[in-house]
Amino acid sequence: MDILWVVLSLIGVLGLFFVLIYALKKLNSGIGFGGGSKMRVIDRVTVGREGALLVVSVAGRLMLIGAASGHIEKLGELDMTPEEYMAQSANSSAPSFAEAFSAVLKQKKEKQGEEKGDKNV
Repeated sequence: MDILWVVLSLIGVLGLFFVLIYALKKLNSGIGFGGGSKMRVIDRVTVGREGALLVVSVAGRLMLIGAASGHIEKLGELDMTPEEYMAQSANSSAPSFAEAFSAVLKQKKEKQGEEKGDKNV
């Protein structure tokens, strides 16, 4: 008789568990993992085992993102639309990802130099 109660209790707990999972999925629909219509990854380059550089389109603006395990950082913005970036990547004479990355790094260094200049005044 005790074994019957244990088995029925286990079935009840597992049933409740699956009902809660189903309810959470229904309540959280559209949050988190779904593909966004205003945000998408345009280009990706793997750096090392766990790192990557991403060109991401967010509401029509391009951003260069650095991602590693447990850390994501916005490195800069590109001064072109996603359509221009895609058209340039289709052309052989267009700047490569490495050139676009170098341009963003140059902009970031210039900003840091301006900030240091402001602090010294």
